[in-house]
Amino acid sequence: QRSYTTAEKLKVVSYAEAHGNRAASREFDGIAESNIQLWRQKKERLQALPRMKVAERGKSAAYPKLEAKLVEWIAERRHIVEVRMKALTIAKTCANTDGFKASHGWGNRFMNRHSLSTIAQKLPMDSDTKLLQLQKFIIKLHKKHCYDLSLIGNADQTPLNFDNPYNRTLEVKGVKTVSIATTGHEKSRFTVMLACMANGMKLPPFVFKRKTMPKNVIFPNTVHMHVHPKGWIDEALMLDWLQTVWVKQLGGLMRKRSLIVLDAFWCHCMPFINKRLQKDKTDLAIIPGRMTKMLQPLDVTVKPMKDALRREWNTWLLEGEHTFTAGGRMRTPTLQDVIQWIADVWVELDPAIIRKEFLKCSISNAMDGSKDDALW
Repeated sequence: QRSYTTAEKLKVVSYAEAHGNRAASREFDGIAESNIQLWRQKKERLQALPRMKVAERGKSAAYPKLEAKLVEWIAERRHIVEVRMKALTIAKTCANTDGFKASHGWGNRFMNRHSLSTIAQKLPMDSDTKLLQLQKFIIKLHKKHCYDLSLIGNADQTPLNFDNPYNRTLEVKGVKTVSIATTGHEKSRFTVMLACMANGMKLPPFVFKRKTMPKNVIFPNTVHMHVHPKGWIDEALMLDWLQTVWVKQLGGLMRKRSLIVLDAFWCHCMPFINKRLQKDKTDLAIIPGRMTKMLQPLDVTVKPMKDALRREWNTWLLEGEHTFTAGGRMRTPTLQDVIQWIADVWVELDPAIIRKEFLKCSISNAMDGSKDDALW
């Protein structure tokens, strides 16, 4: 079988419209008349596709209005981490979506239908200009307020899973299927908002998840545990974090002026959040879009923490006491266990790594230029 590009299909359609489907079949190496008829019916749709697109296969959208709204949301937010969860929320407002489940397969087809992909972050064309603008902005604020390093902070959210298996394992050579030990809950997620200061100090982790808070469970007092109906950060949860974590570490009513650096996620930029920060004597610096890998200290700091969490999980899998469901499925570690792991690995994280990353991201470098050799 042969695949045809959009341009080739349109050429066949044009010929068929002038001479008929049978003549077009003879002219173009015996293409089935049924295919030519189908292409003629889809002519308008073909004209809207890229000319070099080879095929348009796969199941068509069963919920086109829902998907149109979802694509619009993605275009506004540029944040695709919770697409399936957002789709379920949109489904409640759309007609004829009773059978919609936002399955993993639907997610893959949705990405293909709308030419979406999860790709590594690429720097924008004007990255040098944006980098210089942020650096000038921070230096201007630094000269004006003379921030102590203990009052310059960075915060970011990171999704974590209840299952954290290693993606490599040992097996006999030649085996086609390799099993990795898990509890089968790799998709069970929660989110942690981490924050640290330029002097290496770490603020208490702020953990939130979608389900209700378990009863009669005591969590470490070094971690703030919350639940949220949507399961991702929004204005209300961001405000809660500011009041619960950020403000309390600044020294009460006598606190000095501080600086917080956040990425360009939509809820960080809302006027209400900025107003609250000003009330708390906090200046806000927003990292330009697609620049976090250069300008966000926590982007690098989170990796050793995730590695440490994976070690904790694997130790529990190998040495911990396990319970099983009636069907024989191993239960996940308890939320209390996971929160304790987060508290432990966050405490163990070397403050020197944090200090180094603030310097590399040009957030805490000295005003006299003596530490500029650490940049990037």
